[in-house]
Amino acid sequence: MIPQRSARRRLTTTVLLLPLLALPLTACGSEGSAAPAAEAADPTSADTSAAPDAPDPSEPADPADPSAPAEFPGVAPELIYLTEIPGHTLAPQSAGVIGEDGWGCSYVSATGGTIELRVERAEPGAADTDITADRAAGITEFHRIRDGVRISVLTTDPDADPDLLRAALEAAHPADAAELAEALPQEDGGAPVRRGDLPPNGDGAPLDPEGAAG
Repeated sequence: MIPQRSARRRLTTTVLLLPLLALPLTACGSEGSAAPAAEAADPTSADTSAAPDAPDPSEPADPADPSAPAEFPGVAPELIYLTEIPGHTLAPQSAGVIGEDGWGCSYVSATGGTIELRVERAEPGAADTDITADRAAGITEFHRIRDGVRISVLTTDPDADPDLLRAALEAAHPADAAELAEALPQEDGGAPVRRGDLPPNGDGAPLDPEGAAG
């Protein structure tokens, strides 16, 4: 039979050893869980290699962008149109303002025939129309209205082919910046060439310089 005093000593020794054995286990557990927490708290450890660079809104638009709208002094950009007419080329000096903010330019043939393209705002509330031909006072005009814009081609050439005029009207389209720059020459990279013989206001005839008539 074991004396009670010896049993008490063994029990006390066992109880004292238990906390000491538990300390290494707790420390190991703390190290394993602390490492991921430290990584999550470190902002430099995040992977940012896949994030695309955001465009800078302060940078100007590329002038070579074919989608950029055309611009011409005094003309509403949405009214700047160009067309294609077989046997005719655009006369750069003819391009300019018509009316308040409309657009006009002429296409000339090798024989001197001229077809003018005019683009103006239609009357408020005007409905779209099909192509219509009018002949009066020696002028032949084909015109139509689309989305509040009146587009017309006209000529004073009595021998002008009506089918050619109709095709020119059908081919008329809004011009972008690149197309307009190609059609109109520039002066030192600036504004298109402006005619010096036109009156400053209105649609009057060219002004002949003094002594030009001889």
